[in-house]
Amino acid sequence: MKEGSDSSSGVSSGSGTAMASPRAFQRRWAPADEISLLEAAASHRQRHGGMPSPGDLAAALRGRLLTEDHHLDARAVSRQLASLRRRYAAAWRRLSSRGVVPVKDHDLRIYRLSKSLWEGSRGCGARKPIARHEARELGELEALYPCLSAEVEAVEASRLCAVPGVFRRSFRRIGDEKAAELEAKAKRLRLAELKVGVRLDMLRKEVAETILELID
Repeated sequence: MKEGSDSSSGVSSGSGTAMASPRAFQRRWAPADEISLLEAAASHRQRHGGMPSPGDLAAALRGRLLTEDHHLDARAVSRQLASLRRRYAAAWRRLSSRGVVPVKDHDLRIYRLSKSLWEGSRGCGARKPIARHEARELGELEALYPCLSAEVEAVEASRLCAVPGVFRRSFRRIGDEKAAELEAKAKRLRLAELKVGVRLDMLRKEVAETILELID
């Protein structure tokens, strides 16, 4: 007889729970918690100039998330950041190739926060070196490439510009081929964002009308 053979191994035969898969303990992130994670990382990067460690992020987020903090550790944070970065890279490729921007408010917020963290990294908008050209007047460039010029002004006003005026001065040396390419992308993005805005306005109007009908 093999009496006690099951108990000696510490495994209950047929239970199926003795050896849990690591995936069983992977944390599930609520949409709002994904935003909280990216906001915490972006805030740290803006203040300190670099990404925080996963351990620091886990400590900062503990008690602030909608879902319970079970299994919220450096490994869970690192895994989720990697997932969000892959999603951003895929969204950036759709945007750059077809002008497709995220439609849902949550996805658009995720995209913008991710862009502040990973824009220009490998697979996320990295660029080959750009040839320099003779400097031209800003007025000429603004007339030829209005959408691109507006984006340069936005970058100039952002935290990416540590020295005032440096982006405007360097913009004067851009070549027509690259400027035309970026102008076309900027136009596609603006048109796509406009379409998304119109759809959101229509949806919110419909929601408001529905709710108003329910008011006593």
